[in-house]
Amino acid sequence: MKLILAGGFLGSGKTTAIVHACQHLMAEGKRVAMITNDQGDQQVDSAFAKSLGISTREVSNGCFCCRYDDLDAQLQSLETENQPDFVFAESAGSCTDIVATVAKPLLHYKSDISVVVAVFADVDMLTSFIEGRASFLEESVRYIYKKQLEEADLIVLSKVDLITKDQLAVAENVIREDYPRKKIVYQNSHKHEDIVSWLDTLDEFASRVDRDSLMIDYDVYGNGEAQLAWLDKSIVIHSPLGNGGFATRQIIRSIFNQLTQRQLTIGHLKFFVETDRWHEKISFTTASISADIKIPQENIQWVKMLINARIQTDPVTLQVLIDNVLEGVQTSESCSVVTEKHSAFKPGFPRPTHRIV
Repeated sequence: MKLILAGGFLGSGKTTAIVHACQHLMAEGKRVAMITNDQGDQQVDSAFAKSLGISTREVSNGCFCCRYDDLDAQLQSLETENQPDFVFAESAGSCTDIVATVAKPLLHYKSDISVVVAVFADVDMLTSFIEGRASFLEESVRYIYKKQLEEADLIVLSKVDLITKDQLAVAENVIREDYPRKKIVYQNSHKHEDIVSWLDTLDEFASRVDRDSLMIDYDVYGNGEAQLAWLDKSIVIHSPLGNGGFATRQIIRSIFNQLTQRQLTIGHLKFFVETDRWHEKISFTTASISADIKIPQENIQWVKMLINARIQTDPVTLQVLIDNVLEGVQTSESCSVVTEKHSAFKPGFPRPTHRIV
């Protein structure tokens, strides 16, 4: 079994690439699976992958490093029930040090597994760091971002379609100067040929046992994670007038606009929306400039929505902002919004189960 540990910061394009890779491999008759990971226990990416028929497991309430035993249990479950050829394990976007805490322990305890560490970087975010216009101002947050790239076997510069050729050249020069021995690929994960090229590159990697563990300051790492507020909220919109589609669009647009107006940096803002007729995943990142979204608006009397927000602020501010939006939409669209499950928090200090240096 080949395990691709997919790391990278919030909004770096991991899920998009993995989902398209799984669909390509399944079309070729391969057995594939995906393990999602997050600090919370309501994951948009899990719901999205399952809706596409991808065999999916999840590790919740902490990064892979701190929930190693849960990761191991999910891998064993997949081996028993699915016997996959490929497993894509997508780590939480604020997680780093996965070589020492995940890759090396896996190779130590599971001799039959091949592990590749592929770290994604949104090339627009990377150029924003280079050009000094990054919205993540806290150095401890930047520290996590840099450490993620440092431990990669393969760096995937994603979303190359969103920047100019000159910007891409600058990013390429910086990456090659800072990480001269890394294998680097450039891709638009919505292009089939780029996904095939990425998979071909992954095939080139044999399982490595000689990786260097990071030299990392866990106090800085933990402080970086504590700069971000996590909010997960599942709601149901009931619209007797049949305008549930309008209400859904208004909720999504208003949350995004409120965050940007208050200059609260979006690490990732995700929505999984479903009715009895369709489902949709909608995502925003720090690079998003508009919430101009299209949602079917025919007679819709109920909508189920899962919200994942990872924002550079505090949990109370984020919770109040979103609750105010929901209250406003109830009034403007004459609907009711029922909360099924909710949590808002800051990640705890990272305490890995294993750390092999």
